[in-house]
Amino acid sequence: MVPLQIKNQLVRFAPLLVVVLAAALRLFNLGYPDTLVFDETYYVKDAFSLLKYGVELQWLESADQAFVAGLTDGWLRTDPSFVVHPPLGKWLISIGILIFGQANPFGWRIVVALLGVATVWLSMVCARKIFNSQVWALVVGFLFAIDGVGIVLARTALLDQILGFFVILAFYFLLKDLGDRSKFRPWLIAMGVTLGAATAVKWSGLYFIAIFAAYRWLVSVNQNYRTHKKLEAETESSLEKRLWLMPSFVEGVKTFVLVTIPALVVYLVSWTGWFLSPYGYDRNYAEENPVTGLFAFIPSALQSFWKFHTEIYGFHANLHTQHDYASNPLTWPFMLRPTSFFWDQKDAGCFLDSADSICTSAVTALGNPLIWWGAIIASSVLVGSWFRTRDRLTSLIFVGIIAGYFPWLLLMNRTVFEFYVIAFTPWVIFILVFGLKTWFDNSPKPKRAIVLISGFLGLVSLVSVFFYPIWTGMWISYDFWRLHMWLNSWI
Repeated sequence: MVPLQIKNQLVRFAPLLVVVLAAALRLFNLGYPDTLVFDETYYVKDAFSLLKYGVELQWLESADQAFVAGLTDGWLRTDPSFVVHPPLGKWLISIGILIFGQANPFGWRIVVALLGVATVWLSMVCARKIFNSQVWALVVGFLFAIDGVGIVLARTALLDQILGFFVILAFYFLLKDLGDRSKFRPWLIAMGVTLGAATAVKWSGLYFIAIFAAYRWLVSVNQNYRTHKKLEAETESSLEKRLWLMPSFVEGVKTFVLVTIPALVVYLVSWTGWFLSPYGYDRNYAEENPVTGLFAFIPSALQSFWKFHTEIYGFHANLHTQHDYASNPLTWPFMLRPTSFFWDQKDAGCFLDSADSICTSAVTALGNPLIWWGAIIASSVLVGSWFRTRDRLTSLIFVGIIAGYFPWLLLMNRTVFEFYVIAFTPWVIFILVFGLKTWFDNSPKPKRAIVLISGFLGLVSLVSVFFYPIWTGMWISYDFWRLHMWLNSWI
């Protein structure tokens, strides 16, 4: 009886232990590096500007050092800044700045870190629903907790982890709606709201709106078709196609409305500061360039808003700037060109210090190679199997990949970065774990399979321990850092 009680307690508290692990890896020494790293130079200062003025304003090019030192007077100008991402993510970053102070790197990053931890938890919750297994859900959570992409992006005040949080939350609502028979569809509306928030962080949330809504509709179409065929078999007669086509059409319209309208409302609300402030970029464009003719009835604020968005679209569509860490989306799953967020060196005083090697501190957004390369193998097997079986579960766990990854394959000429994968990392891990689960379920020797899977998880853990220093900027010898550069493209 006692062993059973212990087992039940372990099952009950194991998810909490995974969350604690994820939090520890993401919050440890979060204030380091104590400077703005990579694109933090934009988003952190924009977040402070939002707090002060409600919109993003220009900073002088030399403002970073002064900002880190706590100085802002004379550096923040009242000229509007042309920003290329919506404001919600920066508003969330500003919460930490408001609580912990403008010059505190911990404050810049804490909200993103907490959302990163929440993303691990939500991934476990979704996995529990997908696999109907607490054990495999724990494997998902554990792998996400110790993966480098999740750790680095949660420790940096960028927008991508915030986007990742909202899309996995939307996926949870999608799963809830799939099992909901309420005619009011509250979970579908919640998905729309959440995807609106995702789009209010980065426009790539639009891909998730389109794919999640399309998937939900196609599930309904498939159910209607199967019901139609079942009735034909039971009545031994041919029924009119409209009997399943019309409900499918109605479902499509309903899904579109219940997802897109809430998403649009949330997106517009996220720009409240821009609408209320006279300082926003292009805010007064329509007053100075009034529209005449058919569209003259549109309020000037919305006209200016549209003009601003056409300029943002133009920026994204024509972004072809050379960058040392730009990468082709085809290479992302292979982790061939991870982004270096931070690099510093000093003469001595680090782990494995020696007279022949200087000390290095690096932050590199590199996923655990065994997780990502293992997911490639698993996805190849699952996709091959899907063409034979049309397995529903495989279709479900690839939805996030289709929404988060496939659109980038159409934009390979743009300047893009490998760390964008954080938006679909949960589904990468779902694929890997589903591959392990499928292998285990079909193994003729389950005990042997358990040993091998446990060994794999142990090896993945050791690899994460090995790479953790270059995910968090720990001071290590240059020679030891070089041992982490398995591929020349990682340098």
